[in-house]
Amino acid sequence: MRVENYSFVFAVFFANVFAWNPTPQVIEEQVPQTAFAQLLDFQNAARPEYNAYLSAGIIYLPLPSQSALLTEWGTHNGFAFRQRIGIWLTDNFDGKGSKGITFGLGWFGERQGWDNEDFLFVPNRGNFSQINQIHSWGLTIADSSKHWLFGGGLQYLNAKDESFRWWLLGTWSRFSIMPNFHKGDLQFINAQLFLQARELLGNENSWQNYLPDLEFSFYTKDSVKIFVSQNIFKQKYYLEGAFWARPQDFAYAALKFYPDPSRLLLALEATATKKDNDDIYFGGGITLPFLRVAYNHADDYESFFKSRGIWIVEIRLAIGSSGDSFFALKAPKAAPKEVKRIPMKKANFNSNNGE
Repeated sequence: MRVENYSFVFAVFFANVFAWNPTPQVIEEQVPQTAFAQLLDFQNAARPEYNAYLSAGIIYLPLPSQSALLTEWGTHNGFAFRQRIGIWLTDNFDGKGSKGITFGLGWFGERQGWDNEDFLFVPNRGNFSQINQIHSWGLTIADSSKHWLFGGGLQYLNAKDESFRWWLLGTWSRFSIMPNFHKGDLQFINAQLFLQARELLGNENSWQNYLPDLEFSFYTKDSVKIFVSQNIFKQKYYLEGAFWARPQDFAYAALKFYPDPSRLLLALEATATKKDNDDIYFGGGITLPFLRVAYNHADDYESFFKSRGIWIVEIRLAIGSSGDSFFALKAPKAAPKEVKRIPMKKANFNSNNGE
């Protein structure tokens, strides 16, 4: 490849890097969306057959121009950020206790926004800074032998106005439902129907492996989102999609590949996202145990201030335990905690021959 061809590649890369300008309005609108997504993570992590779950993630954008804030006063160089952590533990977190009633405690927290100075732990609330916080915590009780779980708790939103919400969670077998309330008003309901057979739930491999997983998110009576995940081949290749039933519209589609059904080692994704201007954007990403790299990914558009045309680098961790196994969220199978040892026969020595 000649020098001018390299120059063209670099020019395209940097043109894409500098293409995204979040606005204060978009950052503000992200808060309720993150609050709903946070509860979905809690719903997926706290299931009757699971013992514990831990997740953490930090998105770091080293170039201020990559996330310059666009306001009525102009463009301000700075840093868009997202920092999150999630913990759910039961009194049988090591998986060595007897099956039966278990109690769990969970907390999922996130800080997000935009700052005119780069920071990791201490925010700078100077000019043109906007820092939001969302926290969810609660208690659960479950019986893995009967496949049911019940939970409830609070959610705190610190954005333009501080507010508290409360939520409930009910799971039985392959069905789960989670409503969210603000005072006496229903804010959100998410219903899950996991039809795909999962060894994590005690289901053996069968034709049920090719049944879909469905989610129905009711934000209001006029806003309903449906998510579908379909196993294509050996619970390694999946076709996923989300669309709005009300109003009728396409949201995104994704083709995903997991070399291991536990989804812990690697994930390759190609996505197509419909943005607010009705254009379709293509992107994708790769997820490793402690690192995720993505470009124009559908998840980032929905969870990171409608980001587009930029590279996302996230230092992350997401792992759960079920008995003697590890897994990632929504995984159909788990990976064993330790390799089984193969017993070896000891050689018989005959003392008579002096050996």
